[in-house]
Amino acid sequence: MNFVRSSLKYPQVTISVLVIVFIAGIYSLLTMPRREDPKITVRQGLVLALFPGANSLQVEDQLTRKVEETLFQFSEVRKGKTFSTSRDELMIIQVELEEWVEDPDVFWNKLSIALQVTKQTALPPGTIGPMTNSDFGDTEAVVLGITAKDTDSRQLKEYTRKIEDRLRNIRAVSKMKRIGEQQQEIVITSNSEKLAQYGVKFSDVIDILRSQNNIYPSGHLKTDNNQVPFYTTGYYNTEEEIAQQVVGTAANGDVIRIGDVARIERRYEEADSYTAINGSSAILLSLQMQEGNNIVDFGAEVNDIITGVREQLPSDVDIIKIIDQPTLVDHNVSHFIREFFIAIVAVVIVILVLLPFRIALVAAMAIPMTIAMTFAMLHAFGIELHQVSLAALIVVLGMVVDDAIVIADNYVELLDEGMPPSTAAWRSATDLVIPVLTATITIIAAFLPMIILTGSVGEFILALPLTVTIALGSSFLVAMVFTPILCHAFIKKGLHQEDQHDKKPSILDRLQKAYDRTLDWCMAHHRVTIYGSLLMIFIGIALYFFIPQKFFPAAERNQFVIDLWMPTGTKLEKTEEVIQRIAGEISDDKRVLSHAVFTGSSAPRFYYNFAPEVPATNFAQILVNTTDDDTAVELSEELTAKAGRLAPGGRALVRLMQQGTPYLAPVEIRVSGDDIPTIKHIGEQVARILQDTPGSADVRDNFHEDYYGVGIQLKPEASRLGFTTESVAKTLYVGFSGAPVSTMYEGSTPVDLVLRLDEKSRKNFNQLEDTYLPSPVTGSSVPLRQIATLTPQWHTGHIVRRNGVRTLSVLSEYQKGFLPQQILDRARKDIDLIDLPSGYRITYGGEYENKEETFSQMIIALGISIILIFLILLFQFKNLKETMLVMLTIPLSLFGAFLGLLITGNNFGFTAFVGLISLSGVVVRNAIILIDYTNELLRKGDRIPEAAIEAGKRRLRPIFLTAMAAAFGVLPMILSGSPMWSPLASVLAVGVVWSMIMALLTIPVLYALLIKPKDIKHLISSES
Repeated sequence: MNFVRSSLKYPQVTISVLVIVFIAGIYSLLTMPRREDPKITVRQGLVLALFPGANSLQVEDQLTRKVEETLFQFSEVRKGKTFSTSRDELMIIQVELEEWVEDPDVFWNKLSIALQVTKQTALPPGTIGPMTNSDFGDTEAVVLGITAKDTDSRQLKEYTRKIEDRLRNIRAVSKMKRIGEQQQEIVITSNSEKLAQYGVKFSDVIDILRSQNNIYPSGHLKTDNNQVPFYTTGYYNTEEEIAQQVVGTAANGDVIRIGDVARIERRYEEADSYTAINGSSAILLSLQMQEGNNIVDFGAEVNDIITGVREQLPSDVDIIKIIDQPTLVDHNVSHFIREFFIAIVAVVIVILVLLPFRIALVAAMAIPMTIAMTFAMLHAFGIELHQVSLAALIVVLGMVVDDAIVIADNYVELLDEGMPPSTAAWRSATDLVIPVLTATITIIAAFLPMIILTGSVGEFILALPLTVTIALGSSFLVAMVFTPILCHAFIKKGLHQEDQHDKKPSILDRLQKAYDRTLDWCMAHHRVTIYGSLLMIFIGIALYFFIPQKFFPAAERNQFVIDLWMPTGTKLEKTEEVIQRIAGEISDDKRVLSHAVFTGSSAPRFYYNFAPEVPATNFAQILVNTTDDDTAVELSEELTAKAGRLAPGGRALVRLMQQGTPYLAPVEIRVSGDDIPTIKHIGEQVARILQDTPGSADVRDNFHEDYYGVGIQLKPEASRLGFTTESVAKTLYVGFSGAPVSTMYEGSTPVDLVLRLDEKSRKNFNQLEDTYLPSPVTGSSVPLRQIATLTPQWHTGHIVRRNGVRTLSVLSEYQKGFLPQQILDRARKDIDLIDLPSGYRITYGGEYENKEETFSQMIIALGISIILIFLILLFQFKNLKETMLVMLTIPLSLFGAFLGLLITGNNFGFTAFVGLISLSGVVVRNAIILIDYTNELLRKGDRIPEAAIEAGKRRLRPIFLTAMAAAFGVLPMILSGSPMWSPLASVLAVGVVWSMIMALLTIPVLYALLIKPKDIKHLISSES
């Protein structure tokens, strides 16, 4: 049964099915989930633990090493990518999982259980944690900043709660979180001399406050009929009640109350971070969206609720969106869809210009049907609309019309041969089903092996080969079923049956004459043609080495961040002072829509490749939203030039968002070994080399600056008075840092009772020495200097371990006009000359490491593509010579591919490599069409040279049209200047056109020279 013939026999059935598919495609386009980037499984998480009182070295030895031992027992952990940071009192381990881990949540649950066992058996007492943060990779959809004039933090919190309650009604909301809120506390302050004078101990005050303010079960009384519970109600409700609490008795018998020895004050807690929006203190409310929802619709629901809740709040309350993914996604997806429809128009124009109107109309009408079928299939397979799937549609657009053009062209030729239209309609598709299917499968074979790419890059690009496969499959079905119906309906005469008298030659006619003359010359000068073709292959390979390389470009977003690192140990207020100075530079800039300042913390994750920093008092960050993408680049460059002046004593780093796999810095050089001073010495040599390398900027290392502390060594007499290290440490901690000793509730609002020394008693080291501590033996208080020696000590700021080995990373950014690869190549020559001690080694991370890992997989994908293409061709032609002739078009296209990058000024990176893989399937299509038609002529009895020449001349039209359609289809992507997708489009557009020229001139010549009668016996025998 001939399926094509049947579809023409029952056109009402065929058209009805196609209409249903078309409607399904339109519905899918309107309702498909949208997002900026593909969903990527985040295989990173944090393990955090606090070790109060420990310096960085103690944290490493007693905490980090033990947790690493547990961690590295799991096969899921990618040890080479897992690194820990030990710093003052804190351990942070950034865990990366192997790429084969499909459900990270299962691992995090296992790890949490294992860490609890480790805590009980191996970690020192007093350790808080370890805790796993597997939500590290969750991306916020919307972050709102709530500000108000002349309103305190408590009232602002109430406004935020009202907004939160309303937003919770949105079904698609998954998580909501408040950031930057401040809690009230009641601070009880005194000085050690007064406490010693009254004979009151810190420990006694703590015990009394805790026992008096706790709720304990008081029992119940059973009567004859009832059981009556008891409730003690002596806990505190006001500051006055706390002041009246008795804490001791004086020598004369008078009671001593807290109010006698301490000052009681209600205030906001000492902040460990500050948050501000556009210069005003703010509370942030972050929202995440459940998977599978349309983020644009989600944003519309959020906007509706914000509009409604604004009417219920005072007029001075402002709700500002500092992160608005729905608007960003809507803009980016709309931009891609606009490019997509421009590409459709471009392809249609090319067809209309180069083909007679009726044939062009038939070919053009296949495009909307193919696209609609593709959208319906994408929706059915759960592929969302995002930059990769839409880019794939633009890339494949020029190819989906190829099949329709070839079928329509064959239909016209059959009419010219005198065949009736009804017969020519089904014969046009049936005769070419094998070559068209082969060409389609060949292109699919070029794209599909990209599914082997693993990790975040593999998940990022996965939609491209799948979308291309679906689109090309749809194109084949439309060409086989819909195009013959259109041909039969709209084309009744062949091109040569029409009146040619006084008709002006078309563009194709002129092109045909020029090509005929050129091909005859090439056949007559076959040596020059062959040697010239081989020379172009070598020139193409040479061009590769002149193209700058950058693995992934910056993301196209109207956002960037400014990171500020002050010296280790800088207090929060000093960091706030510097970051506000930087914020002042942009606050009045009309190019800035909004800016959020985070002091002591980082912005929440708002982009898949953005990793928030762990809170630290010496760190601050500004998130800047600008009017558009180009402005973000322009303003970031201006601020980079001012960074040194804006952050005296610190280091400011302006960062655009990056595509691809995250890294610490574009250039990262790692020094691994055991001894910290030796590692630092080698790192200093590497840093000097990088600083002297043209193009480097912001050279630094991840051990940060050393910080100083005070060592408190107890004297022998301390033991005689009953002091221990623990008792002294606890007393000093409460006195100087303050400790919540109890909690008072005002309704559902908790208010901590915090005990500490007053401000005057904790300003300098002399007061530390004069702090009085009560002796556990005598009961009398003695100053700290009497029982301990205080000595300043320097400690390593951060101790970083990678794969369980101490590793210092020297990091560098790059200046405008330079690329990371260029900087590393120049610096590496001198780095290789460093004389490393035994046991120490230098390795390379950053963009270099990511590129090496992914390019190795992409080379495998390219190899698989070439093998699949070879096998497909071999099965079709059943002849090694013909197969190798077709395969020759792949290296012949290299010159065009790399020339495209040079012409457009693009770098060779990930998407350019994707374009190269894709090109390998696209370019063989031309040779397949040529050789297939040559074989058809040979079956009719033509001699080999004549058949090769005639095939070139007769197949110029479909080859030229399909190549131009493919090139013009990606032209909008090139003109957009997208650093992500323009390289891919450049490789495809110029590569396809160049390959067309080389195939049309070289393949006929090589066929005539290399193919002998014995090579085509199977053709003659099959014809017989």
